[in-house]
Amino acid sequence: METSISLERALALAGSLNIPRHTETIPLSELSGRILASPLSSKVDDPAFDNSAMDGWAVRAADCTKEETTLQIVGTSRAGNDQLPEVSTGHASRIMTGAPVPPGADAIVMVEDSAEEGEIVRILGPARPGYIRKQGENLRQGQQILPTGTLIGPAEASLIATMGHHEAETISKPTIAVISTGDELIQPGTELSPGQIYESNSYGIASLVEKMGATAKRYGVVHDNTEGLRTTLNEAAESCDAILTSGGVSMGEWDLVRRLMEDEGEALFWKVLIRPGGPPLCGSWKGTPLFGLPGNPVSSHVVFISLVAPWLAQSMGTDPEMGPRLADRVRVRLTEDIKGAPKKLCMRRIRIEPGEDGLVATVHTHQGSGNIHSMVAHNGLTLLPPDTGGKAGDIIDALWCR
Repeated sequence: METSISLERALALAGSLNIPRHTETIPLSELSGRILASPLSSKVDDPAFDNSAMDGWAVRAADCTKEETTLQIVGTSRAGNDQLPEVSTGHASRIMTGAPVPPGADAIVMVEDSAEEGEIVRILGPARPGYIRKQGENLRQGQQILPTGTLIGPAEASLIATMGHHEAETISKPTIAVISTGDELIQPGTELSPGQIYESNSYGIASLVEKMGATAKRYGVVHDNTEGLRTTLNEAAESCDAILTSGGVSMGEWDLVRRLMEDEGEALFWKVLIRPGGPPLCGSWKGTPLFGLPGNPVSSHVVFISLVAPWLAQSMGTDPEMGPRLADRVRVRLTEDIKGAPKKLCMRRIRIEPGEDGLVATVHTHQGSGNIHSMVAHNGLTLLPPDTGGKAGDIIDALWCR
């Protein structure tokens, strides 16, 4: 087992752990939140035909070069209607948004730039060829649009329908066990006794799992008992594709996850040179990948964002740009001094907002690793190299969390 390693080394070691990858075909109405298992190409041109971007008049541009022109009305083009009038010299056809452009027309006049008078229309504004949406200008039949590993959101679902697909092959959601440990933990909604706190990590971690396109299976709190922890880990290994624990990975006598993994599991590494979140553990239990996250809420979130999420994305075969991710790497300008961490990558919480000359970062709460409110008050993490602080005005790397 390697100890006290860099985040890059931790990611490399974790990459040796695999979860089963299966696929299933899902109907279009249920695709939201799923990840494509194979690329999708368009079955049709989009638009399928030249059509109007505006309500107005389909005309010949050559007929409308004067400040005002009078044209004969020869009919109407409506969306969904294939009976189209022909626009010859001196003619105009009414046209609705999305309707096919009649033969002979090569420009659109907005209805606001016209005056209809019986069987004629006076053209009072410009005839615009650019208001015709050309067949295939968005998509060409056979064009590959969505790569393998794309996370399907609202826009992607609409695009899939536009391309003519009623279903898609997706990656089956892996099931991730989420287990909290500690004698002091009780469920929210009950009355606290002295020394007790509400269990919160499993809810936050489960939500992060779901955002990555997997299914979270929350287990009840495992108290500081080796036999109970062993039993829960065995059950999780049999029914889940990976295991996430929180708490029990530090150096204390009752940090049982670490002790049990060292004695009976297969531990790859323990401790990563990051702050917060320094003591994560990674390995496998009964052949099932296991990540032991710290018990402090902020630390567990930071370790998930920086370590577990990239591993899960890789394991699921997601696309780096189109797949699920929890943060984007950006450059930000500090508005105040931020202290770094000796020998560790420092990921302090910051609020990232647009400034006059780029993104700026500010601090709104204290940085204690037990202060989960700081993850709500902020939307980013610094990436200050080991032994490096940040001064007001410095431009640094950061993670902009989604």
